[in-house]
Formats: sequence, structure tokens, C-alpha cells
Amino acid sequence: MIALAYRGDLADFAARLKSLLGASELDCSAGRPDVTVVVGGDGTLLEAIHRHPCVLDSLVVHVGGGRINFYRTTRIGEASLEEVARRVLSRDLNVVELPTIDAGGCTAVNEVVIRNADYRKLLSFRITASAPIIGGRADGIIISTPQGSAGYAVSTWGPVVDYRLEAFVISFIAPYTLYLRPLVVPQEPLEISTAQEAELTCDGYGGLRGRSFTIKKGARRLRLAVFGEYDYYDRVLSRLLSP
Repeated sequence: MIALAYRGDLADFAARLKSLLGASELDCSAGRPDVTVVVGGDGTLLEAIHRHPCVLDSLVVHVGGGRINFYRTTRIGEASLEEVARRVLSRDLNVVELPTIDAGGCTAVNEVVIRNADYRKLLSFRITASAPIIGGRADGIIISTPQGSAGYAVSTWGPVVDYRLEAFVISFIAPYTLYLRPLVVPQEPLEISTAQEAELTCDGYGGLRGRSFTIKKGARRLRLAVFGEYDYYDRVLSRLLSP
């Protein structure tokens, strides 16, 4: 079963591809797809994953129609619709598995962000794993996957981490505690406690509230189809150099 999701302004393109693939509209209640084709930018892909969790149980083909297309299988215009359909139907694809983060109710492909529920105020926090790691005050905390390290986290001077490493990248938004600097830590469960009511989001979605959160390695991975070799660092450079 092949399912398809798309950005609204690409409806005509998506309809033609849908016909070639014999695909149906993405709807988890109608059954779990074997392949999910997403037409649009990275935001369209993340929206599809968060609105339809069954996407992470399928092979994902991302036909990039956005500005960056970090998670692209191919870009609109790079290959004909017929060629894209042929490769998907024949499974003439390579598959890259990208890690996720489980935040107790939501799954993040890029990052988990924790802020004071009152965004106007600082967040006081403590992060522990098998032993205490760090604590302090900042506008927020970003915990990213390796591939997510080149996203929001890089704006907080976090390092870019290879997607093949089993690691979390922890960085801090406008830290008031000056010794707070980005960290790369093993993917063991993290416990985050806060002095104030806080809000947690996954890739900008969700909105869990509380004063205690558990962050751990996600049980599922994003199984991304690519045409040819997976050019991770070229994608990172494109993301970082994008205006």
C-alpha cells in the first residue's frame, strides 16, 4: 500500500504522481502504508509524521518542493514523474535509517525543545542521566538527534553531529548561566526537572506540560528512501547556507 501526503500548493503535481503510483491519501485509520510519499518541503514531511504517526512505520519517499529539502529523496524537477514512480514501484532505492527521540508522548525527528510555559521568563532546570549532567537557567533547552543538530540546535552554537552516531546533542537557548555550553552525550535516558511549569514540543508539535520530562532514544526510526548515495554533509551544507 502506498500513501501520499502533499503541500496544498503542489496538489496538481501530487495528483499526477498519485495516479502513477496507484496511491491513496495518507490516512492511518485506513491501514498502515508500506510506503509514504510526501510532496513538499521538510515542514510538510514533519507535519505528516506528527499528524499521521504510521508514517514512521513505513518507508518514506520525500519529493522535495521546499526551500531546503534536507530529507529529500529527490527534488521536484530532478527526475520526471514517471521516473520517480518507476523507482518507487520497483523499490529501486537505497534506505537510510535516521534516529528519533521519544519524549513520552511525542516522537521527534529533529529535536525536542523545553521552555518555560511562560515564554517571557527564564527556565531553571536540572538534567540527569545515570549521574547528574548539568543545571542552570536559560530561555530553553534543545535536545536534538544527530541529523537535527544541523537544524534549530546549530543556532545555539551546537555542533553538527554525524547521523551515524548514537548521541543526543544538548544545547541551550540564550543561557543566563554562562557556563552552559552545548554537549554531546550518549543516548541513555535523560531526566529533566524544572523549577517552573514547562512546555515540551517535538519538532514544533505537541505541547506537553509539566515539571519533569523523560527523554530517550526513539524505538522507531525514519526510514528514508534516497536515490543513489546518501549525501549527508552536502545536505548539511545546503541547510546551513540557505538564506
